[in-house]
Amino acid sequence: MNKKILLFCSGVMLSTSLWAQTKTVTGKVTNASDGGTMPNVTVSIKGKSVSTQTKPDGSFTINAEPGDILIFRAVGSQERQQLVGTNATINVTLSGSEEALEEVVVTAMGIKKEKKALGYAVQDIKSDELMKNKTANVVNSLAGKIAGVNVTQASGSAGAGAQIILRGGTSLERDNQPLFVVDGVIYDNSTVIGGNSAFDGAQATATSNSNRVMDINPEDIDNVSVLKGPAAAALYGSRAAAGAIIITTKKGQEGRTEIGFSSRFSNNWVNRLPEQQGKYKRGYYNSAGVLDDYTTQSWGEKFGSNDVVYNNVKDFFQHSTVFDNTVNLSGGNKNGSFYLSGSRFDQKGIVPNTSFDKTTFRFNGDQKFGKLTVGANVGYSLANTDKTLTSAGLWGSGGTGAMESLYSWSRSDNMKKYLNDDGSKYRMFEGRQPLESDVENPYWTINKNILGDNTERITGSINASMPIFDWWSLTYRVGMDSYLTKH
Repeated sequence: MNKKILLFCSGVMLSTSLWAQTKTVTGKVTNASDGGTMPNVTVSIKGKSVSTQTKPDGSFTINAEPGDILIFRAVGSQERQQLVGTNATINVTLSGSEEALEEVVVTAMGIKKEKKALGYAVQDIKSDELMKNKTANVVNSLAGKIAGVNVTQASGSAGAGAQIILRGGTSLERDNQPLFVVDGVIYDNSTVIGGNSAFDGAQATATSNSNRVMDINPEDIDNVSVLKGPAAAALYGSRAAAGAIIITTKKGQEGRTEIGFSSRFSNNWVNRLPEQQGKYKRGYYNSAGVLDDYTTQSWGEKFGSNDVVYNNVKDFFQHSTVFDNTVNLSGGNKNGSFYLSGSRFDQKGIVPNTSFDKTTFRFNGDQKFGKLTVGANVGYSLANTDKTLTSAGLWGSGGTGAMESLYSWSRSDNMKKYLNDDGSKYRMFEGRQPLESDVENPYWTINKNILGDNTERITGSINASMPIFDWWSLTYRVGMDSYLTKH
């Protein structure tokens, strides 16, 4: 009996001793860069299902025992572990981590969130990945980088647009292009085709056209997130039935003011041309065996040893050059940040008299007023495209565009001769057929049938946000997207 009583007393004393070791630990979490408090930091005990979060002032309270290890985690910061000792107060400083930000994405509402915490699938690309194959059109930079994304470039001409489809087409009746959202504002990515085929040959297949996301300078992009399937439609409605591409532009970082400059030059040329026969001149033999030169076909008599065989295709193309320059200024402190950039892009096409140039400016800024954060961003772009008819466009004409005529032009005729000595149009079959039945000389097309467009665009938004509780904040945003295209 005495042994039982002694055992019971020992158990009570042991449990009382263990209970007495559990204590309330308090402290504060601050940012290593500026000493500011860090709210919403998760504080947990390693190996136990006990956790809490820091308050807006960075303070926390948690019940722990001596010997426990506290783990401090926050989005964009390095994880920190701290051993619980005899002190009841633990203050921790967290440092930033670029690696931690790799799994953070910008949601449809412009809120940064951990990817694993999202309730839908999203794939994102950082700016450094986009810059690995930088092009004037950011759509082309997405090719081969995201699963299920199909990018088709309209052509290789200067200022040519591109089509992007996510997970294949979703409709036989409507546009299958995804919705573009830039800094929370819906961004029009239409391809504007002016005129009509009866007047100036401006139809979808007659020449190259740009898609309007080209108005963004790729250097200004910080992150691109791609939403596929029902998630995009749930967030943006029927306009995003084919998916959504969310673009977030760069902002200034806390710290010293920085100036950035990038310059790029490239030279392109045609390295492979279609093979053309150089054995027979223009002409054909009719059923009676008589040679007739009233044709554009090249099955006439054979070239003689003294005859000139023109290399019209090779001589037509020229070297294409690209000059791309960007300068930016950014900075900030714990109460605000700013980002200012300007760029100039000049491209000369491989087809003579074709080119594309673009000038852009962008400003992003935000400022804190206590709990209230006010931000604004504005982007301006001016794009010009000089182009030509690349395929048949003139209604009722027997002629074709520059490229179709080029490849069928006879090597016995000097294609560079498109003008008479008096400056009038040289016609190969003048007096033998009406003007509208002529096959246009490519040099006449690119010099006399000149096409072009000019697009001026301005986009911007103003936003304000204020945290109400740790789990709830109010955000208001108003934006605009306006552009004018002249043909």
